[in-house]
Amino acid sequence: MFLLDDIEALNKAVRLTGDRKLVTFSPVHIEMMELSPFEQAYFDSLPNWLYMLEGMAALGYAYTGIKAGRPYCSFGVMKMWPGVAEMWLIPDADLAQVVMSFHRAARRFSDICMSKLHLVRLQATVHSANVPGDNWIKRMLFQEEGVLRGFGPDGSDHKMYSRIKESENVGEDTF
Repeated sequence: MFLLDDIEALNKAVRLTGDRKLVTFSPVHIEMMELSPFEQAYFDSLPNWLYMLEGMAALGYAYTGIKAGRPYCSFGVMKMWPGVAEMWLIPDADLAQVVMSFHRAARRFSDICMSKLHLVRLQATVHSANVPGDNWIKRMLFQEEGVLRGFGPDGSDHKMYSRIKESENVGEDTF
C-alpha cells in the first residue's frame, strides 16, 4: 500500500504517537475548530469553502492532526501536474498548544510528499498580513517567491512560497 494512503504507516513515518495523530481529513474537522481571522475570511468570502477543501482533498491527500480527539489542524497536498503540488493548511486558533509535535510531523510530511510524489516543486500561499502563517511556512523550509496581488477571495494580497528539489538526494525517504 502507498504510504500516503496508509494512515497508520503515515503516523509512524511522521512520528506521531499516543493521543497525537493524523486522521483522514473530513470537513467536519474544520467545523469543530476555532478559526483565526485569516482562515475565517475564506469562509466569509466563499460560502462553499468546505466543499472546495473536500474537493482538494479528493484530488490529493489530506489529513487532520488531532490530540485526544480534538482537531488542531487540517492540511493536505494537491498535485497540480507531474512534479508540482500545492500544500494547504487550516490551523485551529489553539494550535500553539501542540505546535511542536504537529510542526515536526508537517515537516516530515512535506519531505515524504517531495519523495513519494516525485515532486520538483511544492508550493503554498500565505495571506500577506498573516505573520504566524508566514513564520511557520518559512520554518517549513519554503522560500518566499513574491506577492500575489489581489489573490485572496476578498481581494487581499498573498505571498507565494515554494520548496524546490535541489538535487537527487533531497527528499529521499529516510524513515
